[in-house]
Amino acid sequence: MSTLLVALLLVPMALAMVAGLLMLLARPFIGPLVAMLERARFQRCLARAARGDAQLHARQIDAALRELESAFCLITLRSDARLLEQIARHHVGLLSRLISVADDLPQQRVRLFALAKVDRLLDRRGEMQRAYLQLRSRPLRDGRRLQLERELRRNARDTRAAVRELIADLQMLSSARRVAYQ
Repeated sequence: MSTLLVALLLVPMALAMVAGLLMLLARPFIGPLVAMLERARFQRCLARAARGDAQLHARQIDAALRELESAFCLITLRSDARLLEQIARHHVGLLSRLISVADDLPQQRVRLFALAKVDRLLDRRGEMQRAYLQLRSRPLRDGRRLQLERELRRNARDTRAAVRELIADLQMLSSARRVAYQ
């Protein structure tokens, strides 16, 4: 009877120790795996931007705008700090493509307040992402880290909405151009 009680106490403790050891051993593999997944998601965004470029060259403005909209990479980076600058340059390239689409429209003065809003949100996102990457050595449940994760999610939601607004403005202006030519 006493042997059974000791076994019932020791088995959960042994299982907890084995799980802890597995977590310690797996931790070095998780970082590179997460970095690989982040790079893969960014590569998909680059491919969308390339498809958008091809459609811009083919003068398929609506399809190109949809591709460029989906090419914005609003992931929260957790491991690869080098990817942050690549994503920032990618977003600058996307914004410049959208500006060139707006410049091709027949109206002399196109006011795109959404473009400035997207630019401001992306700048703020870059600052928050840098701060988040500096906190990656802290525990997962650190208060500042959790707050930054919430702010990054809110920023991603706001940025997606602003990008949709910008694309809708450009689509409306391009459709007005088609109506004016017909």
